[in-house]
Amino acid sequence: MATATHGRHRPHVSLLVAPRITSAQARSGAEPLGAITDLSVRLGSVAVFPGRAGVLYLSVVPTLPLLRLHHALHARMARAGVESDRHYLPDMWVPHCTLAQGLTHDEVTTGVRAVKRLRPLEAEVTSVGLVDTDTGDITTVTELSHSMHAE
Repeated sequence: MATATHGRHRPHVSLLVAPRITSAQARSGAEPLGAITDLSVRLGSVAVFPGRAGVLYLSVVPTLPLLRLHHALHARMARAGVESDRHYLPDMWVPHCTLAQGLTHDEVTTGVRAVKRLRPLEAEVTSVGLVDTDTGDITTVTELSHSMHAE
């Protein structure tokens, strides 16, 4: 991901993706994010999205706190007039951490071989924010704990 688009990617889990979000919509919709005090995610299996060109990712186990946060964010953003990409809507969303995208079939195969021996990771979310995917600019909503370990 370091070489994709703006080149400023950090490992992340996207809760909502929309073609346009105004500053007012972002402030309104981000309220549930500011209430987070700690959030863990478990990164599990290596996978590839079907029907998408070369997206290799680590799955994120969908815990109840993560699903509640996701639903609350979407509800607020919908009330603020934000239309999310359908792949990120509740009941459609596949929580994931993208490793690479735009890969050829051979590159996907090589990528899976390279990471298939990874053990599941418990990760503490360090910050929650809004990312402008054109520029990579991040507006941090809240900072959280800082630790990560392999199981």
